[in-house]
Amino acid sequence: MEFKEALHQLRERLDDSLIHHAKMTQRDDIGELYKLQAYSETHYYMKAVHDYTASEVEALLQFVDPLEVAYWCREENTHQVGLPICDLLKEIHADERFLKIEPELPLVEKTAKLIDRLEINLNTFFHVLQELDDHEIARRGERISATWAAYSYVADELMRDNLDEGMIDHLLTFEDPLQYLTDRWPECTLFGEDVIAGIQKEIDNQGNDLSKSESVHDRLRDAQRKAAEQPKSTRGDTARRDKESR
Repeated sequence: MEFKEALHQLRERLDDSLIHHAKMTQRDDIGELYKLQAYSETHYYMKAVHDYTASEVEALLQFVDPLEVAYWCREENTHQVGLPICDLLKEIHADERFLKIEPELPLVEKTAKLIDRLEINLNTFFHVLQELDDHEIARRGERISATWAAYSYVADELMRDNLDEGMIDHLLTFEDPLQYLTDRWPECTLFGEDVIAGIQKEIDNQGNDLSKSESVHDRLRDAQRKAAEQPKSTRGDTARRDKESR
């Protein structure tokens, strides 16, 4: 991404961030109003005053809320001259304190990641079974059958590239997708296609509910997700560009 384009994107996201904070501010809370004022001052500084380097733009674009990050950079700045964003991000441990945008993985990597996670879930499940006596194992027979059926079907579909990418994304949101699938496997003889279709219906219904109550924050996160798909800048870290005409 060219520097000018990246800077334009950052300024748009600073706008979105400020709008989000304004929407979330309780109007009857003096402390929150002062905080919003501080965010507004940071917003003005970052859009109209700060002279960016390419590396600063790239660094701020990695965060879900670049305005919040910039605010704390200014708040904790001990440098006598300027606002060296990249140095300050390290000094305030920004990578640990603030949420970053997760890069979009290629489908083949998502598939491999889900297969690995399902295998880990299955091994954990059987490890727990080994600690049980025969009576308890027999009592959980239906659950064991459903777990194996869920794993076998989904792993096979993944290996054949038959599972929709949206479904893969959905399953990857769970630490234990195998348990999530097993909970929806009411009997071991149920066709896997029916389970996946049922899950897809749940996802669609959730999407409809969310679209009815879409907020500025939702649109902000969507914009941030799209930003993560953009290639990173290849400009030198210290190369400065002329200020964007305002």
